[in-house]
Amino acid sequence: MTQQPLPDSLISYLEQRGAAHADAVTTMFSTLTDRERALIKDAAAMGYVRGRMHPEGEPHPKDSAVLVEVIDACLAFPDLYPAINAHLTVPLCTECGHTGDEHEEGDDPVTPGICAACPEDDGRHDYEPAPAVTEAPGQ
Repeated sequence: MTQQPLPDSLISYLEQRGAAHADAVTTMFSTLTDRERALIKDAAAMGYVRGRMHPEGEPHPKDSAVLVEVIDACLAFPDLYPAINAHLTVPLCTECGHTGDEHEEGDDPVTPGICAACPEDDGRHDYEPAPAVTEAPGQ
């Protein structure tokens, strides 16, 4: 079977629709504050990363589960996703993303501490606070 070329009128219509969509995105984005643009950028980037990591053929989780996974992953990398992390006043642990008050020190200087919020097999580590965000999101 030979594939027929698309009619010029259909190609023109699709090009116009594509341009209209691009204009709508640009218009919507220009109405946002710097913080809103930074939040969208952070969440979209991590959403893309998490989506690429999703096993092929597996069912996709519900939006609420995706939202939790994306925000959790952004919180784990505060230096890469500063807009999501900018509201935090308590530094999170670089190892697990939990607060310092969820960690206990080890019994001696050699024994690692424990995080009460981590699963049992991942909980043995010292609290290492993430560096504070020192520049405004989007800069």
